[in-house]
Amino acid sequence: MTGDQIQNGQSQMMAERIYKESDILDAVDDVIGPDGRPIKDRSSQEAMEDLTDDYTNFPSSSEVNNYINESLSFTGQCNIDEADKDYAYGTMYTRGSMGARRVLATIYQSCDAIDFVMDETTPRLSGVSTRPATLTDGSDFKQRVITNRQAMVNSHGILSQLDKDPEFPSEKCIDTTQRPPVYGYGSRKGLRSREINLFTRGQGVAKNNVQASGIDCSEFISAAFAAEGLKFNKSDRDFNSLTTTSLHYASDNSDSCVKPVEFDLPYSIQSGDIINLKGSHVLMVDTAGPDPLGIRGAAESNSCNSITINDFDFTYIHSGALNNYGPARVSARIHATKRSTMFNNLLAQARTACTRLVQGRASSQKMRSGRFSILRHDSGNPACYYEDYGKLKGEECINQCFGERRLNDGY
Repeated sequence: MTGDQIQNGQSQMMAERIYKESDILDAVDDVIGPDGRPIKDRSSQEAMEDLTDDYTNFPSSSEVNNYINESLSFTGQCNIDEADKDYAYGTMYTRGSMGARRVLATIYQSCDAIDFVMDETTPRLSGVSTRPATLTDGSDFKQRVITNRQAMVNSHGILSQLDKDPEFPSEKCIDTTQRPPVYGYGSRKGLRSREINLFTRGQGVAKNNVQASGIDCSEFISAAFAAEGLKFNKSDRDFNSLTTTSLHYASDNSDSCVKPVEFDLPYSIQSGDIINLKGSHVLMVDTAGPDPLGIRGAAESNSCNSITINDFDFTYIHSGALNNYGPARVSARIHATKRSTMFNNLLAQARTACTRLVQGRASSQKMRSGRFSILRHDSGNPACYYEDYGKLKGEECINQCFGERRLNDGY
């Protein structure tokens, strides 16, 4: 398949994908409130009601495409070209990724935590080790132990910079150099409470004379959803706290708001997608480049089996054991040298999707195989939102900087 053939019809696919897989309400301009969260403008709401007949009908791809052109063009007078649409799609943020960024900034008490990206040059943290332990349910695991807080801070890409900042912590902020965040297997946060406390150590972090904030991978994603008022299931009344296993099975239910995605080729993963490996790990895609899994480039040269993790072009946010960091934003390419069952599965899915693109198919296989899945929130469904946002303890510290970034940086 030639490059021209691959690009043919991208405008229509772009329109269809934005309607199906991105919150149509997020395609309009948002007004940002004092907490850094969007307040919908009534005129934008009316526009979406007109487009969907009060949310009762699916607009056609041409209708959505026209709406995108009108919304994104300068004063509505000139349409954006295909390259601009590809760029807009690749740099599009979703409510899920905003929730992950909010949790990350809050647990570090600084928006600077969003700027740091762990990659293959990032050294392993000092001052942190593990020891055998047992959860209250009888499960054996490796518990994190902060053996030397200052050594941990000094070797940490985020905390070391905060420790040097004479203005940190600012008013209303917790000094996270004294209570460092760390990955804690089994460290849960009780999301059903009125306020989500990110600053407890939980079972995953050993109790000693060093204060710490522990959170595990699935609780981080659950908190990110709660922070932006996103449901995992349409029937959820309280904020839901899922594990990698319960998330895997929940995605099978008709009630689910997170479903395994089928890519509209040549597009693939996007900001806010959840990559889950049952019983192991879960993360959320943060930023995605124009060809985040290398599918388009390999299809153009008919070399799908040559795709490697080094071809991946996206970042993700998680809380994990990688380099002992815990909560962090990470470049996917780090897994070219870090052994990962999750990313080996992702690589296999990328190669298969590329082969389907070369064959002229319009969509990929469903992104679910064994324990592995890529899940996308049904953001076009009003039933998949809570009426309120989840409140994070300590978010007052970052509301102003987060709101400014959301306005100025386009997320």
